[in-house]
Formats: sequence, C-alpha cells, structure tokens
Amino acid sequence: MMELLYVCIGGFFGAIARFLMFNVFAKKERATLFVNVSGSFLLVLFMPYMTTDWQQLLIAIGFFGAYTTFSTFTLDAVQLAKTSQKEAALYVVRMLSYSAVAMLVAYMLDSMLRR
Repeated sequence: MMELLYVCIGGFFGAIARFLMFNVFAKKERATLFVNVSGSFLLVLFMPYMTTDWQQLLIAIGFFGAYTTFSTFTLDAVQLAKTSQKEAALYVVRMLSYSAVAMLVAYMLDSMLRR
C-alpha cells in the first residue's frame, strides 16, 4: 500500500508542475514539448541517484509519469495534422529528437559529474 502512496504523491506534484508549465507557454504544443524534453533530461539526470524503490516510485513513476505525457503529445500531433501535416510532422520529429538529445546530454553530464 505504501508503494501506491509514493506514486500518488509524486504524481500529484508532477501534475501540478505540468499544469504550471501549460500556463507559462502561450501554445499548448510548446508546453508539451517543454515538459517532455525537460522531463526526459531530468529523469535521466536523477535516475542514478534514485537508489531505493520508494525513490523510483515517487520520482520516476509518480512525478515524471504525471509531468510528461505521450498521450498529450499524440493528441497535439493529430490536432496539428488537421490544419497542417507538415507542422504535425515537424512537431513529431522535434519532440522525439529533442527528447533523445536531452536524455543523451543528461547522461553525459551525469558521467562528467561522477568523475
């Protein structure tokens, strides 16, 4: 039962952080891009320090699970495709490539910090 509580607490704060980001950006697609890229970066950066099950449940699954979202990403892409297939394709490419680069940079940064 404690495991569920950790996920719920992390999810609560992750959802609030995501909500706040959606209020910062004028366009919803930019907010989704930001939370997914920053979430990818931060998750990889913090993962080596999550050494216990409760930390992984609270932070990785709870917080970042609520903060980032694949469903919003796909919904944004479909809605963009209704007006411009080119913009939708660019959005998908940006999301995937920026998130992958953010994860790689976080991994390299963590490797440098551990020396």
